[in-house]
Amino acid sequence: MAGRKNVYDSKIKPRFDDIKKWLEKGATERSIAKNLGIAYSTLNKYKIEKKEFAELLKNNRTKAVDEIENAMYKAAIGGKQTLLKAMKVKRVKYDEQGRKIEYETVENYKEDVYFPPNTTAGIYLLKHWARNKGYTNDPASLELKKQELELKKQIAADEHW
Repeated sequence: MAGRKNVYDSKIKPRFDDIKKWLEKGATERSIAKNLGIAYSTLNKYKIEKKEFAELLKNNRTKAVDEIENAMYKAAIGGKQTLLKAMKVKRVKYDEQGRKIEYETVENYKEDVYFPPNTTAGIYLLKHWARNKGYTNDPASLELKKQELELKKQIAADEHW
């Protein structure tokens, strides 16, 4: 007599393609659990037990992360962006008897808007993208930079005595 399938084999594994799509769109693990009809604790249990599932969750956020990085970069440098806006417009028409009928429509239009640079986004990106240039809050790295500077000063002083 065969036992019943566990939640992983019946609800998670057959939906790997759906999970990949959800992750690419930025879904959270809680929302994935809800979409699968399982408890968040169950999702975490199988994330620990099943390496292939953990890898799926880990490796399929790259598209969402790339989009966030691009948006953050654009925010950091500022610039123009074209926005699609909607505006209500009052209209008037007349029926067959000549009666006036007033109504509203929504018209879409594009507008170029300037966004100033976002320094917080710039600082965050530099701390993560340009660590090798010294942009960091890591106390150990800062201490090494200080020691390096002191050593350079000492060498310069020794050469010019």
